[in-house]
Amino acid sequence: MDTIVLKSFFPEIFFSLGIFLQLVFNARLTNTLKYNYPIIDREMFFQTFFILFCVLILFLNLNIECHFSNFLFVNDAGAIYTKITFICTSLLVLPVIFRSFVLQQLNLFEYFIVLSLSSFASLLLASVADLMSAYIIIEMQTLSFFVLATYKRDSAFSAEAGMKYFIAGSFMSGIFLFGSSFIYGALGTLNFSDLSILLSFTSNTNFENLHFIVIFGVLLVTFTLLFKISAAPFHFMSPDVYDGAPLASTVVFSVLPKIAIFTFFVRWLAALSNIYFDIQFIFIYVAIFSLIFGTFFAINQKRIKRLLVFSSIVQVGFMVAAFSQYSVFGMTSLFYFLVIYILSSILIWSNVSMLYTFSSLSNAYYSEKIGSAFLSSIANM
Repeated sequence: MDTIVLKSFFPEIFFSLGIFLQLVFNARLTNTLKYNYPIIDREMFFQTFFILFCVLILFLNLNIECHFSNFLFVNDAGAIYTKITFICTSLLVLPVIFRSFVLQQLNLFEYFIVLSLSSFASLLLASVADLMSAYIIIEMQTLSFFVLATYKRDSAFSAEAGMKYFIAGSFMSGIFLFGSSFIYGALGTLNFSDLSILLSFTSNTNFENLHFIVIFGVLLVTFTLLFKISAAPFHFMSPDVYDGAPLASTVVFSVLPKIAIFTFFVRWLAALSNIYFDIQFIFIYVAIFSLIFGTFFAINQKRIKRLLVFSSIVQVGFMVAAFSQYSVFGMTSLFYFLVIYILSSILIWSNVSMLYTFSSLSNAYYSEKIGSAFLSSIANM
């Protein structure tokens, strides 16, 4: 492999090695009798923060744009800017995650390792330009989220959230592969650069059956991506999973994955530019459903986390609406809104973490364990 390709992906290589060394070092440290089997949650937080900061420095000094053979991964300017945005977001949201982690007394250092693995998958997803490599990376991210959702081992709600995420995620992964098989069977490739060329011929009247098969496969893959961003009506598992998962994991699900998935979504639509108008109606209906379902279902919610989940579904509806107008203005509006959504989510979940902090302090007088936060908890504050 060309050394230039390796240099262009040097931040990802450094990040993967950092995760591996962090896991080996801390696994040996926590099992050492010499230090009385210490709890090193705070040290894990600072280690993760330092590694992410080093990765950010590497991305800021990266001036090489390159791609793997057959365009499996593309490290262009758009991918680099997305990765910088993702790392900055991770650095901002990490203190909120750590505070929520301490509040719910998870006390297992592996949490930050799994969180780093999901972040590593998101960085790779920003560079994906092939459906097969996308499937592998999305599954890596999803498996990390399975673990994060079930991390509160003594909670039946956390176990239920992880099980629902596992079942729904496995089903949609099968839908993704099913759609990819239709596309590969019709066109013989899953690479975005090749698809954009071949799809210009399928609309010909001599290839009507082939065009129908391709559209069916494209719709299945698109439905899977809409499920990953929790857009209605593909949001069926999101409220239960986000509410049952630990607060730290809910913050991760709400903020971090959407950056990389929306970037991949834009690449996917760019590859479908020749048949875009055949699937344009999907985004219009999904945007409308997300706005209606998210708004009206949020009215009857009593728990703060479920209310915020339905609020995020509404925000996703606005972002999906940008896909209904496939233009530079639409994509610019999407990423502008995405940045605002990320900053707002960090501030909102910081306030929720403070609410849990006040609840834990008040419950300490009665020796009660901190539970779910309800809207009534913020009355008269």
